[in-house]
Amino acid sequence: MQILRIIWTALLMSFALASESASNGIIKGRFNYTMVNIHQYPVSRTHFTLYQIGNYSTNEPYFATTELKDNLGNFEFKNLPLNLGTNATTYFVMYPSSLDFNLKPNRILIEFTDRGNGTVESKAFKNYFGREFFPSKDITYPEKLESISMDPFIEIALVHIAPRRSYFQVRNAGILQSGIIGNILSSRWKTAAVITVICLAIFPFIVEKFDPETTKAMKEDALRKQREKYVIKN
Repeated sequence: MQILRIIWTALLMSFALASESASNGIIKGRFNYTMVNIHQYPVSRTHFTLYQIGNYSTNEPYFATTELKDNLGNFEFKNLPLNLGTNATTYFVMYPSSLDFNLKPNRILIEFTDRGNGTVESKAFKNYFGREFFPSKDITYPEKLESISMDPFIEIALVHIAPRRSYFQVRNAGILQSGIIGNILSSRWKTAAVITVICLAIFPFIVEKFDPETTKAMKEDALRKQREKYVIKN
């Protein structure tokens, strides 16, 4: 009798585990950052977003965001709600994003298919920019999806390090940053030309203040040359 109870309990546990594996999926991924030293960047600035699309058995579609778990670049989504039933499919779309890196693929379609007996088949497809790449039954001639591996994880590759971005802009710039004055101060050549003109304009006044006799002699010499010019013309 005790043996029958043990067998029955084992059967119930195996059935529960099979049902749980069929109704809850998992997505594992890894960010391949071999080209850069990721230790120089905070891992929280790179995250991954997952949306459930198409038909779903819950009241609302699944949505979640996760970050890198460790310095190896691993991340994952657990306990994903899957549609139950033989050959029932569930679709998710994953978007990687980062403030420090440009990543690819920029959008990944993930398909789970319930094959029965607790077996779930999973596939992943990457997209190109500007294309949705969703295998809708309403499309007569859908485009062929490019498959990518999920075993043992989906690999996210680095395109290049993202450039520095300006996240705010001053809308009301001061008088020294905009207009004619701002335009002059923004160019060192224009600034030097303005300073030269100002110096030439105030130079006679400075000389007259510090050496009035020299200034008087210069004025008399200028007047004498002017008179001689008129005498020669006459």
